[in-house]
Amino acid sequence: MSVFKRFPSLQFIGPGLLYAGAAVGVSHLVQSTRAGAVYGYGLLFVVIFANLIKYPFFMVGTKYTIITKKSLLDGYESLGRVPIWIFFLISVGTMCIIVATVTLVTSGLFSNLLGLKMEPWLLCSVILVFCLLLLALGKFSALDFLMKWIVVLLTIATIIAVSVSFFANVPKLETPGKTFAIENLGDIAFLIALMGWMPIPIEAAVWQSDWTLEKKDKDGNLPPMKYAMIDFNIGYLGTTFLAICFLILGSNMMYNTGVEFSAQAAKFASELVQLYTTAIGSWAYPIILVAAFFTMFSTTLTCFDAYPRVVSNATRRVITKFKNTNLENLYWFWILIVGVGAICILYFFQSNMKSLVDFATTVSFLNAPILAVIHHLILFGKEIPKEERPKPWMNLLSWIGILFLFGFSIYYIKITYL
Repeated sequence: MSVFKRFPSLQFIGPGLLYAGAAVGVSHLVQSTRAGAVYGYGLLFVVIFANLIKYPFFMVGTKYTIITKKSLLDGYESLGRVPIWIFFLISVGTMCIIVATVTLVTSGLFSNLLGLKMEPWLLCSVILVFCLLLLALGKFSALDFLMKWIVVLLTIATIIAVSVSFFANVPKLETPGKTFAIENLGDIAFLIALMGWMPIPIEAAVWQSDWTLEKKDKDGNLPPMKYAMIDFNIGYLGTTFLAICFLILGSNMMYNTGVEFSAQAAKFASELVQLYTTAIGSWAYPIILVAAFFTMFSTTLTCFDAYPRVVSNATRRVITKFKNTNLENLYWFWILIVGVGAICILYFFQSNMKSLVDFATTVSFLNAPILAVIHHLILFGKEIPKEERPKPWMNLLSWIGILFLFGFSIYYIKITYL
């Protein structure tokens, strides 16, 4: 009996792992670890809460697609011209910043891996050109297969490091460690940045939708809802678990030690890997460094490919004269825009990774309430039959998420700019 016959859900595993590969990046390796290092376990609830309230807004990408056999962008369009324009403008306005951010973190790990001494923006340019060549040669699928196993390797290493970190003899300061204060502007700014990409920008639900569409079998059938949701939940719950692990690792190994993460990409990467080796042993340094690099490279490659794809699709929907334009031509147009735009941003932010990461994640958090409303309207809209709509508790969770995202965004803007 084949494995697929005994465990039929395995043959439908794919989009959820792609989602995990894209999500386990800056939000996890950088922001979650920083949260633990700065505030200890103080923001653990925030990480769990952020993943919980955003669940409906990502789940819609799979559910809508399986039920309607269409892309989530069709769901946007079914609500009128305004939602699809909102998605287009948000994606175009943030894609260069997001790609620049994930590439900068990747370059820090790459610099440590090969011992390179290059200007950050120049090294990022090399990485993006390499990504462009991979996509042009069609080698993404083969590399993606490798990435999944690399993410698994990093996950195993993280679990081991976290387990050992509880017993590590890390010198702590005698004074109390920093605690989060809701009235402190700096703490609020970090909180917003932490939740902005936790677990990933909400527009990534459209990527999940398109990846699900690609899981059609030879007869053109999509996976059964049961198995598609198992796949999605594995990816979503897995990334949530890893975010918690990174926060615990940062807390156990760095909180209240007097040591802080560097704002420079290369130095930060070295410090991040050092957390693992301090807990596990110096022998693990090259293994962790390679796993962390390929994990971030996977995120960079996925974002660099996904944004031009969904924006190309949106372009044909919002700008009439591009309605019949070849989708592949639009894809290569937008991928060049993303690449050049990201390099320009990196050139001006080359000296401070922390500032770029916080800026990018904050922008995503402020966009989140708008996209959350749209996703709620799609999830509980006319295209989803009543019997297929989520349970009332999911409706309640969705509204709690919307109200929180709007309320906290308004609070942040008020204390920051008013």
